Amino acid sequence: MRTRAWTGWIVCMATAMLMAACGGGGGSSGAGTTAPAGAGGDAGGSAGGGTTAVAKSYTLVMNRTSGQVGVGSTISLTASVVDDLGNDVTGTTTFVWTSNNGSMAAVANGTIPGSAVVTGVGVGTTAVNVLATVTGANGTTPALPQVAATITVVAPGVRTYSLALPYPVLSMTDGQVLPVTASLIDSDGANRSAAATGWAWRSSTSAVQVTAASNVGTLRGVNASDTAAQSVVTVQVTAPDGNTLTGAFLVSVFKSSVSTYRLVLSQFGQQINALNVLNGYPQTYDSRVLRNDETDATADFTGLWTYMTTSPSLAVLPNSATHVTTVSTSRPTGIAPLQSVLDEMAGSLTLTAKPRAQLLVTEQPTWGLIYSGPDPFIVPGGGAPVSAHLLHRGVDEGIMGCNNTWNWQVGSGPVSIIPFGANLAQVVSTGSGPFTVIVSCTAGPEAMPVSLTIPGIAQ
Repeated sequence: MRTRAWTGWIVCMATAMLMAACGGGGGSSGAGTTAPAGAGGDAGGSAGGGTTAVAKSYTLVMNRTSGQVGVGSTISLTASVVDDLGNDVTGTTTFVWTSNNGSMAAVANGTIPGSAVVTGVGVGTTAVNVLATVTGANGTTPALPQVAATITVVAPGVRTYSLALPYPVLSMTDGQVLPVTASLIDSDGANRSAAATGWAWRSSTSAVQVTAASNVGTLRGVNASDTAAQSVVTVQVTAPDGNTLTGAFLVSVFKSSVSTYRLVLSQFGQQINALNVLNGYPQTYDSRVLRNDETDATADFTGLWTYMTTSPSLAVLPNSATHVTTVSTSRPTGIAPLQSVLDEMAGSLTLTAKPRAQLLVTEQPTWGLIYSGPDPFIVPGGGAPVSAHLLHRGVDEGIMGCNNTWNWQVGSGPVSIIPFGANLAQVVSTGSGPFTVIVSCTAGPEAMPVSLTIPGIAQ
């Protein structure tokens, strides 16, 4: 049975004076075009004289310049390194994380390359630092200057906020236009993007032009030259508690003749950057690789796909044939939520591109809705009833915790909804084909917005 429960900008550039190494270059998309091997482009080596370009500089980006964590709780920080050719070299970089004040925040290396897990120890504000050493060409190991994020530690039980972004790094081509959605997720697992203020998107160079409407930034790549151009895109927001958070990711932009790729994680056809998972109620999401012309290129990525998480209680089970991934948690019922990062990377046997995507995962969210009806949910011509239940940290609270705010609506497809009251409704077929219905409410004294999407097939 399938059940579903829903719910920094720190940049450092180090330049190493490296001599180009001669060798057999790969295929080329044009003379003088450098090869983006890891960030999502696929241009091959330089065509001119059979020389393989060698990186001369690296950019380190942390996913946030500041963060909040409660005493006894944890947050995950991630850092990524991209070279000036557009290659994501995070996996071949060594990271050392330190805390300026261990009596406030303790830090340890995470299980994802470039990640750290920060634990709140005592109330106050301190810095968490990262030092990155790249394994470069010809045995060189250039060290990037240390950078830091400000961590504010609050008392246990105080609500905190985190920014969720879909990409740690991204590749685009000249003229490509791409919307990117950021979400503000609180420590209870609720999406508070609508309650946030002061959304602001910025680009550090002219290689990426950014226009924005609230938490959606629209990026336009600008680079007609043979070499990659790069920019750090930042998004800033003021959370409901008045604290300002900033997230960041690096974008490499290539000329239009170069194919670039991005990894998109989605549920019910909508791209996601965050996921809530309750013990006993696994979540699934879909993965696909899109080329810069929006062609689905997943079939070209038949190499090794990797799935890593900073949480010890989160299990990730991918289906290599369908690229549907099941995520479950063993975190005990009844305890406080745990937030972590899930990192996925797509590999190809024929392309050098290795696009990555990330999810901010909340295990055992404070409140969540579940559906435990037939799977698949088949709606005949006469209609079928549907119901949902409310869970508090995994414990079934029935329907009363929604404060009489239950709401049913059609998400997509040939159906209509007849609400019966509270958590019950009738789904009526108006045609045939797949559909989704969405039930939502505002749960508990926290007034936590929760929603559940239920898929089915109308007959």
